[in-house]
Amino acid sequence: MKKILLLTYLFLSSKSFALELAKYPIELSSGDGVNVVIAPTTDKKQALIKVTGINHEIDGITFLTDLKPHGSNNAYKYTYDGSERSLVTVSEGYRCCSYTLYIPETRDGTYLSKKEESSPAIVADLKAQYEQQLGQSIQAKLANFNREKHLGYQQKKISAANSEIDKQCGLKIETTVEWKAINDDILKDYAVGAFCAQVATEMANMCKNNQSFKNDIAHINAIECQFTDKLKLRQNGETLTFKTAPKAPNQRQFIQSYLLNL
Repeated sequence: MKKILLLTYLFLSSKSFALELAKYPIELSSGDGVNVVIAPTTDKKQALIKVTGINHEIDGITFLTDLKPHGSNNAYKYTYDGSERSLVTVSEGYRCCSYTLYIPETRDGTYLSKKEESSPAIVADLKAQYEQQLGQSIQAKLANFNREKHLGYQQKKISAANSEIDKQCGLKIETTVEWKAINDDILKDYAVGAFCAQVATEMANMCKNNQSFKNDIAHINAIECQFTDKLKLRQNGETLTFKTAPKAPNQRQFIQSYLLNL
C-alpha cells in the first residue's frame, strides 16, 4: 500500500516540473518568526508553499498544494500523514485576503500578514528547492501514514489509564490491545487508545469516588480490549474482555453499570 501511495504521489508531483507559476510570490509572516512563501500557478488552482520558523518536520519543506473549498473559504491543501490537510486557509475580505497557517498536531491556527513587495527570484528558488526535495522523496515520506507515531500516541493513553488505576485503586490492572489487529484506516480515523482505556478510566474514577469499590474489582488483573462494531463487556476469570465500538452511544454509562454488578 505504501509503495502504491509513493508511486502515485511521485506521479502527481512530477507534473510540477511543467507548472506555470505566477511571476510574484505571496510572502507571509506571523510577526514572531513564522514565515510562509506561496508561489501560485498562473491559473491559481495550485501553489508551491514553504513554511519556516516552526518546530515541526514540515519546516523548510516545499509542498505542491491544491486550492480547494474549505467551509466558506478556500485552503491550500496537501497530503500529510496519510490524509489531506489544509496547510494555509485563505479568507477573502474587503481588502482581498487574510491567511491562516495550520501546523499538523496543533489545534489553533497561526494568523499571517502579507508582505507588500516580493521578488520574482523567490519563485525560481522555491521551485528548485521543491524539485530537489522531490528527488529525495521527502514529500512522499511525509505523505505516508506514520503508523508508528500514531501507535505511540495511543499506547500512551493506555499506559496513563493503567497508571491511574494503580493510583486511585492501589491495584495492578493492565489494559492490553492486540495492535496488529488494528488496521491503518482505523488507527488513522479513531482514537483507539482512548476508546480502549475507557474501562480502566471508569475503574479509577469509581475508586476515587468510593474507596470500597476497589474490593469489588480486586479479583481482576487484566482488561483485554478489542476494537469492533459491537459494544460488549464480559468477565472471563480474572480478565475483563471489552469490545468497544466507535459508534456505540453511552459507553461510559454502559461500563459503569457493568462494573457495579461485578
